[in-house]
Amino acid sequence: MKNRFVIGLFLLSTSAALAAAESPTRVAFVNMQKAIQTVGEGKKAQDTLRKEAEDRQKKLQAEGKKIQDAMENLRKQAMVMDEKSRRAKEEEIQQQVMKLRESEARSSQEFQKRDQEISEPILRKMRNVVSQISKEKGYTLVIDESNVIYALDQDDITDEVIKRYDAKK
Repeated sequence: MKNRFVIGLFLLSTSAALAAAESPTRVAFVNMQKAIQTVGEGKKAQDTLRKEAEDRQKKLQAEGKKIQDAMENLRKQAMVMDEKSRRAKEEEIQQQVMKLRESEARSSQEFQKRDQEISEPILRKMRNVVSQISKEKGYTLVIDESNVIYALDQDDITDEVIKRYDAKK
């Protein structure tokens, strides 16, 4: 009885392996970065992010300019200042530099978070389009181009993904 069960299990697994081998694996690739940056919604998102980044950069540059001006004033006045006042001014400038660095780091993190917030809905829709195309064309696997070392141009579905994404509006 045990042998029959083992033989049955073996036959079942063998037939499943043969069935899997008979159906061809079709692989395509897509350049998701290009697709996201090319679709209309992606371009708008990039413009929004670029404007926000420029605004943040201007604020940080203004703070940096204030620090530079304070350092220049300290250099000019250092000779006529007493030691205690000079040290206090140096510490004040150091604090400003530290705050600026913290602001830069915080700004960078906020920018990355904002980029994800804006990109995530586009990426979700993009995946749906890729899924649709894959089902229609019988692809069993679609890989992002960043991981592809070699593929035939005919297996690149990026342009079709872009067209369909923009057509969904």
